[in-house]
Amino acid sequence: MSSLDFIRIDCSRSLSGAAQAVWFAANDQREIPESLQPGAKRNQTTGTIACTLFAILFACTYGPVSSAAEPSATPAVMPAKHATVFKQYCYDCHDSGAEEGGVNLEDISFDIARNIETAERWQKILNAINSGEMPPEDSEPISDKAKIDFLEDLSTRMVVARKLLSDTGGEITMRRLNRREYQNTIEALLGVRPDVSSLPDDQATAGFDTVGASLFFSSDQLENYLATAKATLQLALANPRTVKSRTVRIEPEEEYTPHYANALAALQDNIKRATAWKSQSEKPASEFGFLDEYAAKKSLENSKKWAPQLEQYLARPETKTGATLILTIKDGGYTKIKFPALGPENAGNYTIRLRAAAYPDADPRFQYVEFSSGFGSGRKHLGWRKVTGTLEEPELITFPIEHQPGEKMQIWVHQRSHQDRGDKNLWTIDQQNNGIGTPPGVWIDWAELVGSEPDPNGAATIAARKRILPGKPSDLSDERYAKKVLHDFAVRAFRGESPSDDYLNRLVQQYETNRAKGMTSTDAMIGPLSIILSSPSFLYMVESTGNDGSPELTDAELAVRLSYFLWSESPDQELMSVARSGQLSQPRVLFAQTERLLADPRADRFVRGFVHQWLQMERLDMFQFDGVQFPSFDNAVRANAREEIFATVHHMLAEKLPLGTLLKSDFLVVNDVMADYYGVPNVDGHEFRKVNLPADSRRGGLLGTAAVAAMGSDGLRSSPVERGAWVLRHLLNDPPPPAPPNVPQLSRLAGEVLSARELTKAHQEEPQCAQCHQKIDPIGFALESFDASGMWRDVETVMVGERKKKRAVEFEIDGSGRLPSGEQFANYQELRDAVAKHEDDFAMGLTEALIEYGLGRPYGFTDQDLANQILEYAKANDYELSVFIHALVQSKPFKTK
Repeated sequence: MSSLDFIRIDCSRSLSGAAQAVWFAANDQREIPESLQPGAKRNQTTGTIACTLFAILFACTYGPVSSAAEPSATPAVMPAKHATVFKQYCYDCHDSGAEEGGVNLEDISFDIARNIETAERWQKILNAINSGEMPPEDSEPISDKAKIDFLEDLSTRMVVARKLLSDTGGEITMRRLNRREYQNTIEALLGVRPDVSSLPDDQATAGFDTVGASLFFSSDQLENYLATAKATLQLALANPRTVKSRTVRIEPEEEYTPHYANALAALQDNIKRATAWKSQSEKPASEFGFLDEYAAKKSLENSKKWAPQLEQYLARPETKTGATLILTIKDGGYTKIKFPALGPENAGNYTIRLRAAAYPDADPRFQYVEFSSGFGSGRKHLGWRKVTGTLEEPELITFPIEHQPGEKMQIWVHQRSHQDRGDKNLWTIDQQNNGIGTPPGVWIDWAELVGSEPDPNGAATIAARKRILPGKPSDLSDERYAKKVLHDFAVRAFRGESPSDDYLNRLVQQYETNRAKGMTSTDAMIGPLSIILSSPSFLYMVESTGNDGSPELTDAELAVRLSYFLWSESPDQELMSVARSGQLSQPRVLFAQTERLLADPRADRFVRGFVHQWLQMERLDMFQFDGVQFPSFDNAVRANAREEIFATVHHMLAEKLPLGTLLKSDFLVVNDVMADYYGVPNVDGHEFRKVNLPADSRRGGLLGTAAVAAMGSDGLRSSPVERGAWVLRHLLNDPPPPAPPNVPQLSRLAGEVLSARELTKAHQEEPQCAQCHQKIDPIGFALESFDASGMWRDVETVMVGERKKKRAVEFEIDGSGRLPSGEQFANYQELRDAVAKHEDDFAMGLTEALIEYGLGRPYGFTDQDLANQILEYAKANDYELSVFIHALVQSKPFKTK
């Protein structure tokens, strides 16, 4: 029997009656009706696994997903005045008599949300007019005023209609664990963090990765889940090895100074031979060791460019006793400290120790050491440490490293690096200015890698292994022992639910088959255990209907929902103990447990998972920043700019601060990297902490962060449109309609040097664009006071020309405008003040997002009462951030299937 057969058994173990009929029909590989295929394409015949899972979704969804009753006066109704547009411009071709293209506009309902078919017809109308396809060129064009009014009304109402028609009516679809949750849950069960790179990413471009309707599943993915579970179990159940701790010490002057001396000698030899050839040009270059004349000339040019840096490097007295971290174009990029690779068998915790000093006249960016791992060109940045020691009094720097089981790891120490070719381009500019290259920032006397050290989680890892495979009692047969092991593990994996006897017996049969093949007891157990970890009862958060058919969650199910909401993993022992006592659903007990979960370090998963998706922070990684134009926005700033947002939210939760803190505050939560970037003095250390700001500071609040500014750019220029739309969407809860298709290209402006305001305002000349840009652009123009990397500027600088012919053109920044609600502002500071007054709107946006993330389904208009209740409670408590979470957890929808 295959592993997939076992999983089918698990799928069907709790189904009965009609549900089993659906189950067995699905396993017959028949085509599933469209009504049973949430999110599936029409007329798509699925394989056994896909059919199976959709059947489970149908059978285990408690109550049909029904459309909520439409309100009597829906706002998704086009004003009747627009019938004149159809009559004047469209009926010649699209009335009941002509119906060109099968389109009859005489019978279309102006209630856009009447049904999907009606909404789709209106969408086609919107697309046709936006693109200029209709009216056709040989017909009378719609007047600009009529077109703008029509498109503005239709676009706005389409947004409302989409929300109405996509609403789930309050039903929560059973969903599978997303990749984050799967990884955390496996680690909690096995004590080993799995490699999930082959599993679906689940990061949604819009919405959240907790929404069940978007968490699809296929047979290919199931095979990946099986392979991942098996590989992780092999690591978790391997005989523990005692790795003796040792210290690997590197003396850079022994490892690297001879290397650079040889490199310099090679350059000097190139110069000598090329010069000799040049003086005897009648002889071919090949006689001097070059391929041809071009190679000789290029070698002479480059060697003269590269040699001075190495000459200076070797002339420094400190390189006789250590290494200076520099960027070298000639010899492999950065001067690095490279430790011996750690193999899969060397898992554990390590510490890097450095004795280091900073050059006082160096660029502050280079007074840091950067730690990374990886092989070849691929690098993972592990962290940064600022060096404050001097050459006279170096300091000892330590940096912890965690090496995961089953992985290979190469650890490097080098100077702070930029994206792509940024630092190499900067080196070229420095070399042109000083004849040498980028000056060094840090000197390292010696470096050590110590480990593996005693793992503080080692006891937990061993305990996890013993919980999976406890010692076999002498009075138990091998079969009974296997059954007990598999039963107990399945109960934990299935979050308290017991497997059926039939399912369990078949797992035991596979174990015995494996034993008959000569496998050890441990190896024979890996197959059945991996099946448990690939079964829907593990991969899906199953919520039963209960014995009485009650729609309310049981206390155990409530514990699961709460834990995955705040920890993205299964409940811990204390939470399940409270649930088993039947007290978790009591408001005071539930409040206390929610507070406990929020105070636990695992709540960081909620902050990262929710905030990253709520604020659409994936844009922070979408573009490479030009290292020459933005030399300070390197890997360290990009990574720590994201951490700044998370650290600020953590601080707000810990200190019970109001939500408005994110709109405007008199403090930052930063570390040394971000403090240096912002020019905030006296911040030492890599830990994030609260730093008070002067009253006139431009920072404080999301709008003043480097992360938000960078997300509103393309790595070269800031984008007023992106920034304005982001503020409307996330801070004012007034999202603009989606951009129309076939936005007219501004080709007529090609070659002109324009400011961002001039370039953006050109779109407003197009009627289909003006409706949105009039709302978005003023906000974006005020944010032009920050460049693409979030640094303050008084003028906008646009680089024009090619390479060496590039020149800077400056434009004055006009940050004046008004919000859609009417408030005027003259500059960025006044914009921030105006936005800060919209805390109610911001709170509503947060509430809608929190409901969607926490309940695992899109926010819909039937959630309005819940949102109002949460807001009322939160406002009475000064919009304290944690209060929103408590209000949702205490709500009836959170406790309902």
